[in-house]
Formats: sequence, C-alpha cells, structure tokens
Amino acid sequence: DNVCIVGDLNAVDYFSNVKNKKKRKILPRSFFNMTQELNLIDQWRRINLGEKEFTFYSNPHKSWSRLDLAWMNAELGNQLETIEIMPNVWADHNPLKII
Repeated sequence: DNVCIVGDLNAVDYFSNVKNKKKRKILPRSFFNMTQELNLIDQWRRINLGEKEFTFYSNPHKSWSRLDLAWMNAELGNQLETIEIMPNVWADHNPLKII
C-alpha cells in the first residue's frame, strides 16, 4: 500500500535547515518510528538534497523553517515529477506543489 502524509507538521525534522536554532520544536521520536515502520521518506528533501528553502516565517522569532512536509513511501515518491515550495500568497505558510 502507498502511504502519503502531507501537511503542516508544526515542527522540524532533525535534518531540517532552520535559520534560527535558538528554540526549535523537533518532531517526536514516535513520528520517526512511524516513518521507519512505513518506510516513509521526506520527498522534498530527497528531490532537493542540499537545497535551503523554507515554508514558514515566524515574525516573533525572526526565523524561517520548513514545517510543511511531504512524507511518502519510495514507490509513491518515485512517481513524483517534482515537489516545489511555492511563493507565499496570503498565508503564513508557503504551499507545496507536488506533481
């Protein structure tokens, strides 16, 4: 079965690029246990290895984070043509474009 988890997870993963590392909320170990059990991969990171882009800006903390994530199993992820962080139009998060 294919599994896809996409959304604002409101925390960063261990490998995420965070510009302000003073106080960061990290996804719980149980989340990473689940990703291992289901063989899920952070598909944006896989496709954009080494890139530094962010989906959320915290004005009070003056920090950028990538909180909006797309985790998929390899079979589903290998069907992706692209996954991009789009410009912010009206919200405090940038949307993901997944094709």
